[in-house]
Amino acid sequence: MAQPMADVTIRPLRIENQAERGLVLALFERSTSVGFPAWYTLEELGARQRESAAALLERQALSDTPPQTTTVEVVLIAETAAGEAIGFVWVRVAVDPFTQQPVGHVEDLATVPGHEGKGVGSALMAAAEDWARGRGLSALTLHVWPANTRARALYARHGFDEEKIRMRKVL
Repeated sequence: MAQPMADVTIRPLRIENQAERGLVLALFERSTSVGFPAWYTLEELGARQRESAAALLERQALSDTPPQTTTVEVVLIAETAAGEAIGFVWVRVAVDPFTQQPVGHVEDLATVPGHEGKGVGSALMAAAEDWARGRGLSALTLHVWPANTRARALYARHGFDEEKIRMRKVL
C-alpha cells in the first residue's frame, strides 16, 4: 500500500467555506475525464456529477450533526501543510446487496491536477477506511470505471478486490 503524504492532513469539509465547496464541485466535474464508457455522453455525465455534487453539498449544509460524529456520510478534505485543499473523498454508509449488512461506500474521490501520484489518494482512502471502521462497518466498497486504470491501481494497493463486473448493452 502506498504511504500517505506526510504533509497532508485529512479533515471534514468546512461547508461554510465557499472555496472548499467550489473545489468539491470542480473535482466532481473532473471525474468525467477518466475513461467512462462510450454510451454515456460527456454532457450526461457532467450533468449527473453536478447534480450529485449539489445534492451532497446541500445535505452537508442542512445537517445539524457535526461531520466527526455518527453520520451516514461525510466529505473529507485533503489539505497541505500550507492550508491548500487538494482533494476530497465522499464516503457514506450503504447496504451490501448480498449480505444486507451496512458497509462503507466510497462515492467519489478526486485530487487537484498536479497532486496525483503523490499519496493524496492514499491518504484519503486511509481516512475513508478509518471513518468506516469508526462506525463499526465491516467492509468498504466503491465503483470505478474499467478504463480508469490509475484509480483501479490505487484501490488495488489499498486491498480492494473486484467483486462483480457489471455489463451493459445499448439497445
